[in-house]
Amino acid sequence: MDDQSSLKKARSSALRYLTYRARTMKEVKDYLQKKDHSTDIIDRVVSEMVNYGYVDDERYIQDFINYRKQRGFGRNRIRYELILKGLDKEVIEERIADCFNSEEDLSIIRSTLERRLPSDGHVDQKWLSRQVGFLKRRGYQDSQIIEALRDYKLSD
Repeated sequence: MDDQSSLKKARSSALRYLTYRARTMKEVKDYLQKKDHSTDIIDRVVSEMVNYGYVDDERYIQDFINYRKQRGFGRNRIRYELILKGLDKEVIEERIADCFNSEEDLSIIRSTLERRLPSDGHVDQKWLSRQVGFLKRRGYQDSQIIEALRDYKLSD
């Protein structure tokens, strides 16, 4: 296959891949590598996609943080997921610092705990430890979880 047809095929694959949802540069590169395109072709196609604004890692980070934050996830979980996507750690840290504040996180944790409170209002050690695990998996910081759980007294 000649260079032009390979480039056209790779470009077409990348555009089709980008129609489903926003992607990172790494995701597009990995996808094209999986399709057995050469490294030179992949670099050219990804460069085109970035120049046209179809792939923008910084915008992706911001959109991802906003979406996951709305879904009730904390900064640790979001940071972890973005790093797994192969994004620049410095940019991730900057955006997370801009988007999160401790008071808002604490408020979200408290409202989550209120929603998950047993209907009989019985709070025991088992319930508390389950909530700690749940909130840690959601990506909230230990200090914020402890602060929110101080409001709850154990039932006898």
